Amino acid sequence: MRLHRLSMVAFGSFPGTEEVDFDALGEAGLFLIHGPTGAGKTTVLDAVCYALYGRVPGQRESARSLRCDHAPPSRGPSVTLEATIRGRRLRVTRSPAWMRPKLRGSGLVEEKAKALVEELTEPGGRWVARSTRSDEAGDFIGTLTGMNAAQFCQVALLPQGDFAKFLRAGGEERRELLERLFSVRVFGEVERWLADHRTRSGREAQELAQRVDSVLDRMRGAAGDLALPEDAADPEAWSGEVLSLAEGALAHAATACAASQAGLLSARSRLEEGRALADRQRRHAAALARSQELDAAADERSDLEAMLDEAARADRVLPLVRQAEQRAEAAAKARRVAADAVLRAFPGNSDGASGGAPERPNAGGGATRPDARSDSRPDARPDAPHLDPERPDPERLAALERERRDEIARVRQILPEETRLREVRDERAGAERLLAELSGEEARLAGRLAALPGERAGVEERLAEARRAAASLPGLTAARDAASRLRAVTEEAALLDAELTRLSGDEARARADQQDLPAALADAGERLRGLRDMAARIPALEAAARTAEERLGSARLRDTLTAELDAAERDRRAAVDLAQERRDRLQEVRQDRIDGMAAELAAGLVDGLPCAVCGATGHPRPAEPAVRAATAEDEQAAQDAFDAAQRAREAAEANVAGLTSRLADAESRAGDLSEEAAGAALDEARDELSRLRSAASAVEAAEEEAGRLAAALEDARERAMELAGLLTETRTRRDALLAEGERLAAGLEGDLADVEARLSRARSEAETEEELAARAARLTAELEELGERAARTGAELAEARAHRDMLETGERRLAEVIDAARGADPSLAARLDRLSEEAGLLREAADAARTAEAAGGESEAARAAAARAASGEGFASAEHAAAATRTPEDREAMTERLGLLDAERATVEGLLADPELVAAAAEPPAGLAELSAAHDVAEHEHGSRTSARDRARSRLDQLTALAGELDAAVRAHRPAEERHRLARRLAELANGTSGDNRWHMRLSAYVLGERLRQVVDAANERLDHMSGGRYLLRHDLNRTAGDRGRSGGGLGLRVLDAWTGVERDPATLSGGESFITSLALALGLADVVTQEAGGAEIGTLFVDEGFGTLDEDTLDDVLDILDGLREGGRAVGVVSHVAELRVRIPAQLRVLKNRGGSTLSHA
Repeated sequence: MRLHRLSMVAFGSFPGTEEVDFDALGEAGLFLIHGPTGAGKTTVLDAVCYALYGRVPGQRESARSLRCDHAPPSRGPSVTLEATIRGRRLRVTRSPAWMRPKLRGSGLVEEKAKALVEELTEPGGRWVARSTRSDEAGDFIGTLTGMNAAQFCQVALLPQGDFAKFLRAGGEERRELLERLFSVRVFGEVERWLADHRTRSGREAQELAQRVDSVLDRMRGAAGDLALPEDAADPEAWSGEVLSLAEGALAHAATACAASQAGLLSARSRLEEGRALADRQRRHAAALARSQELDAAADERSDLEAMLDEAARADRVLPLVRQAEQRAEAAAKARRVAADAVLRAFPGNSDGASGGAPERPNAGGGATRPDARSDSRPDARPDAPHLDPERPDPERLAALERERRDEIARVRQILPEETRLREVRDERAGAERLLAELSGEEARLAGRLAALPGERAGVEERLAEARRAAASLPGLTAARDAASRLRAVTEEAALLDAELTRLSGDEARARADQQDLPAALADAGERLRGLRDMAARIPALEAAARTAEERLGSARLRDTLTAELDAAERDRRAAVDLAQERRDRLQEVRQDRIDGMAAELAAGLVDGLPCAVCGATGHPRPAEPAVRAATAEDEQAAQDAFDAAQRAREAAEANVAGLTSRLADAESRAGDLSEEAAGAALDEARDELSRLRSAASAVEAAEEEAGRLAAALEDARERAMELAGLLTETRTRRDALLAEGERLAAGLEGDLADVEARLSRARSEAETEEELAARAARLTAELEELGERAARTGAELAEARAHRDMLETGERRLAEVIDAARGADPSLAARLDRLSEEAGLLREAADAARTAEAAGGESEAARAAAARAASGEGFASAEHAAAATRTPEDREAMTERLGLLDAERATVEGLLADPELVAAAAEPPAGLAELSAAHDVAEHEHGSRTSARDRARSRLDQLTALAGELDAAVRAHRPAEERHRLARRLAELANGTSGDNRWHMRLSAYVLGERLRQVVDAANERLDHMSGGRYLLRHDLNRTAGDRGRSGGGLGLRVLDAWTGVERDPATLSGGESFITSLALALGLADVVTQEAGGAEIGTLFVDEGFGTLDEDTLDDVLDILDGLREGGRAVGVVSHVAELRVRIPAQLRVLKNRGGSTLSHA
C-alpha cells in the first residue's frame, strides 16, 4: 500500500483546505513532518487513518467532534485520500458527523457521517464508485490491506509512545496489545471452553455428591427412632443394614396390632348389648310419660269440637252481615262527597262543622276531615253563604249555583276593558323610556360640548412636539450606531474573559490530572484484582445457595405436613366415631327385626293350617306387627353403611400413618431450622451470590477503566502544554477589545439602551405628526355638529312629556271601572275562574246530598235483616256471629289436631302393652358409661398399635424406595467425579495455573509468545545496528515482576547488554536507549504483522516522535536504519519537532500554527 495524495477540509486543527502530496515527499524516500507543539502534526496521521478505516488512533477516537473549531459554521469536515493498494488505485472520501446551521431559521442540525470509495479503472481513465456506506468502506479497505485499524496504526504509523510502554510493560499488558494485532480468538475460546467445562463438570459432580448426601439424610429422617449404624462411608452397605432394621420393626408392630384387635371386638360386643337394653328402657319410659300428657289434654279436645260447631252456625249468618256493612259504607261515602264539595266551594263553612264532619280517605292511605284542605283559596269571604256540611240542603245548593251563573255573565261583558288597560300601561312605559333616553342624550351632548375646546388645544400642543422630534432623528441614529458597536465590543471581551477562565480551569485540571491519575490508576488495578477474586468464589456459593433452597423447601413441607397431619387426625377421629355410630345403628336394626319376627311369622298363619313353629292349627292370639318394623332390606342397608364407614376409618388411619412418615422425613431434612430461618439463610446466600455476580460483571468495566486512566494520564500531559499557548493568545485579543471599548465609551452620553430609547421615542412622536393634524381638524368639525344636534334633542324632549301625561289620564279611568267589577278578586279572569269553580262544586254537592238520603234508607233495612238472622242461629247479635266465624285453614288445623290426638293415644297404649318393654323396665340400668369407657380404652389401644404398624410399613416402603434412589445416585456420581478431575487438570494446564505447566503460560499466551519471539528476531536485526552491536532483545518465558497472576508467563522481554554480558530489565534503559529499542521493536512488529495478516506491502511508513532523546551518533544510526527502509520504493515519514532533523532531512511538510487555526506547506 502506497499513499499518493491527502486532502483535508475543516478537519482537526486545519480550518481550511489543506493538500499533502505524498508522491512529491516520497521521492527522496525519507521526509519530515515538523511544527510546534499542538500545531497538528499528528492530525495528518489521524486523517490518513480516518480516511481508510473511519476512525482515528488511540484516545482521540473518543473526541466528540473531528471538525475544526476555527472553521466557518457552514463548512463541513472531510478527508480525501488517494492510495494504491495491491495494484488498485483508490480514492477514499469520508466526512465525519457534524452539526451544521439550519438552512431556514436558527439553530443547528446534525449532518450524518458519509463515505465514498472510488477506483481508477485505468491510468487516465475515470473514477468508479465501489462503496458509499461507512461500514462497507472499512470492510473493503481492510480486505485489501489484510489489516484492521489497530494493526494498521501499529504497522504504518509506529507510535513510539505506545512501544515504549510495551517495552516496559508486564506480561498481561503485552498480551492485551498483541491480542489486538494477532488473532488468538480460537485459543482464547479453547481456554474459556475448558474453564467452563471444568465449572460445569465440577457443578455436576458437586450436585451428584449433594444428591447422594441428600438421599442419605432423607433415609436418616425416614428411619425415625431406629438405631442406625454410625459409619455411612459405604452408602450401599449402610442402606442394607437400615432396611433389615425396618423389616424387624414392622414384624413386631404387626403382632401387637393383632392382639389389640381381639380385645377391641370383645369390648364392642358388650357395649352393643348394653345399648340395646338402655334403648328399650328409654322407649318404655317415654311412652308412659306421653300417656300422662294425653290424659291432661282432654279439655283441649272438647274446646276444639265446640269452636268447630259455632263456626258452622256463623257461616249461615255472615252473608247478611256483609251486605249491611256494604250499604252503610255506600251511605257514608255519599255524605262525605257532599260535605267535601261544600267545603271546597266555601272553605269558611268548615269552622262550624269540624267537630262532627265525617272522615274521608286521603292520598296517603290515612283519613282526614273535609276541612283539612291544601289548595290556595282564601279560608272565608264576606259574601260567602253559611252552609252545614253535615246536613246540606239540595234545594238551597241549587239556588246558589244559579246565582253564580248570573254573575259570570256580567263579568264577561267587562272583560275586554282589562285588555285595553294593559295596552295603555305598555304604551305609557314606552313613553317613559323615550323620555329617559332623550334626557340622557341632552346631558351627554352638553358635556361633550363643554370638553371639546380643551381637547382640541391638547392635540395642537402634541402636534408641535412631534414636529420637533422629527428634526432630532439624524443625530440620535449616529449615537445609536456607536453605542451598538460598544455593546458588541463589551460582549466579545466578556466572552474572552469567560474563555480565559475556562482555559485557566482546563489547564489547572490538566495539571491536577497529571498529579491525581497515577494514584487513580493504581486504585483501579487493585479494584480489578479484588473483583477477579470475588468472581472466583461464585461456583462454591452457587452450591451453598442450592443447599439452602432445598432446606427451605423441606421446612415449608414440614409446616404444611404438620397442618395436614392435624387435619388427618381430626378426620380419623371423625371416621372412628362414624364407624361406631354405624355399628350401633346396625345393632338397633338387627334387634328391631328380631323383635318383629313373631309378627312376620304371624302374617303367614291361616286358621286350620298348622303353625310352622309349633305345629298347632289354632291361632288365638297372633302377634301384631309394630308401627315400623325393620326388614331384611333395612338390615342389609345398615350393614352396607357400617362397611363403608369402616373402610373410611381404615383409609383415614392409613393417611395419618403416611403423613407421619413424610413429616419425619421433612423434619430430618430441614433440621431444627424454622421456615423464617431457612428463608433468611437462602436470602443471605442469594444476596452474597448476587453481589459476587455483580462484581464478576464489573470485571470488564474495571479493565476498561484501568486502560482509560492510563490513556487519560498521557492525554493530560499533552493538553497542559497546548492550553498554555491558548491562554496567551486569548489574553492578547481581550486586551485589544478593551482598548477599543474605552475609546467608544468616551464619545457617548448614556448607554445603548438609553440612546435606543430616546431614538425610539423620537421616531414614535415624528410618526404621529400627520395623525395629530387630522385629529385637530376632526375635533373642529365635531364641535359644530354637536351644537345642531343639541337643539333638535330639546324639541323632541318637550313633545315626549306631553304624550306621557295624556296616557296617564286614560289609565286611571280604566282602572276604576275594572276595580269595581272584580271586587275582592285579584283580576277579572280570577273572578271568572272562582265563580265557575263554585258553580261546579255546588252542582256536585246537590247531587251527592240527594244520593246520601237514598243510601241511608237502604243501609237501615240491611242492618235489621242481619240482626234477625243472627238471633235465629243462637247469637246475641250480628257482631257476635261475625266474631264466631273461622277461616278454612283454622278449621283444617283443628280437625287435624283432633286426629293426631286420637292416633297418638293408640300408639302409646300399644307401646305400654309390649312385653319386651315391660320386661326391660323391670331390669336395672345398663351401665353404659362403664361399658363405653372400656370400649374407648380398647379402641384407643388398637388405634395406636394400628398406627404404629402402618408407620412401620410406610417407613419400610419409603426406605426401600430411597435405597433405590441412593443406588442410582452413587452410580451417577462416581463417573462424574472422574470426569471433573480430568476437566480440572486440562483447564489448569491451558490457563497456566497447573503444576505441570512449567512456565505458567496460558494457551493463548503460548501462541502470542511465539509471535513475540518472531518480533524479537525481526527487531534484533535493526537494534544491533542502531546500538552499535551493544544491545539485543531476548524473549523470556518467565513471568515478569509486574505480573501478580499465576498465569502471566510466556510474554517477558529482556535486554542483553553485550558490553557487560548481563541481561537487563527494559525499565533500566535510558531515554535514548529506550527510543532505539522501541523503534526496533516497532519495526519488527510491523514486519511480523504484515506477514501474519498476509496484507499488502506497506509503501508509506510514519515514525511519530522520540528523536529528541538521541545523541548525534545514535541519531545517525537511527536515520541509517530508517533510510534502509526505503528499499523497494518505500517512503518513510518522520514526525518530530527536533530542529536537528530539519537539517538532515531535506524533504519536509511544515505545520504552521496561528490564531485562526493551522496550515500546511511543503519545503
